Amino acid sequence: MIKNILSFTLSIFLYVTVYAQTGGIVYYLTNSGKLVSSKEKSDYSMVVLPPDTNVDKTMYVVYEYDKSGKVRLITNSKTNDVNLLYQGRFVAYYPNGKKMQTGIFIDGKHTGHEIYYYPNGKLYTIKDYSPGGKVLFRDCRDSTGNILAENGNGKWVQFDDNFTMVIAEGKIENGLQEGEWHIASTKYGKSTSMYLKGNPFDKDTYKMLLADYAFKNVDVLPEFPGGMEAFAKFLAQTIRYPRDAREQGEQGKVIVNFVVEADGSLTNFKITKSVSKSIDDEALRVIKLSPIWNPALAGGKPVRVAYSVPIVFSVG
Repeated sequence: MIKNILSFTLSIFLYVTVYAQTGGIVYYLTNSGKLVSSKEKSDYSMVVLPPDTNVDKTMYVVYEYDKSGKVRLITNSKTNDVNLLYQGRFVAYYPNGKKMQTGIFIDGKHTGHEIYYYPNGKLYTIKDYSPGGKVLFRDCRDSTGNILAENGNGKWVQFDDNFTMVIAEGKIENGLQEGEWHIASTKYGKSTSMYLKGNPFDKDTYKMLLADYAFKNVDVLPEFPGGMEAFAKFLAQTIRYPRDAREQGEQGKVIVNFVVEADGSLTNFKITKSVSKSIDDEALRVIKLSPIWNPALAGGKPVRVAYSVPIVFSVG
């Protein structure tokens, strides 16, 4: 594949030819990440240059260009094959040449302080990315410079890539999404999501958790190992729809309340929203099979808190 790529580098723009003469490699790709053989078939191109020995002998220099030949990203990479592993500081640009985003890559992942700008050059948002992928919302401003959120508190507004519509907006507290957020979709219209300390919940569960004093005062919520996605997978693999309930067309949402102890074990199981006896029993059976959770933290120490989860049973 590398030989094929090198064979067509001479047919591209002058700037790429110059880079190729210094030992650089050019890749043409689609937005889906597929490697193609020519600029005409691509959505963007990557030029990977040898390390700058005056800066870092181990890091390749990477330029991304859009289809018109304008720079859209400058960064470094640990590798020079098509599966680049971005590393170090980066700057992304709008087609008009103004900065779009600045930040740091560590092993290809966004890490640390990241700043976003409007196409007019004014500050848009500031976020912090932890090594584990958690995002803290810091600052948000409108396109004229007015402050919407500062130091992790206030209103957050998320635009689409073209800044033509608001796709999400809501409140942030201490860097985390909080309360009711409005989510927009051109296909489905607006929807609402509920957040508590950055964690999404359905409205019924959110109301119950919000009413729990102990829960409101923890710093870190209890979590199924691997997060909500892993929890959903666990439920899908473990639930056995009761035969009698399926035959009778019984379906609906069960809400199970329990306590996550300081050691992560689950106790005090209780159905707080019922569908039928057999479905309720199955929901309890599954939750009781759950592995040890990551406990809630308050002041850096594990604490026991009440928790609720919805489990939906649907025939069909």
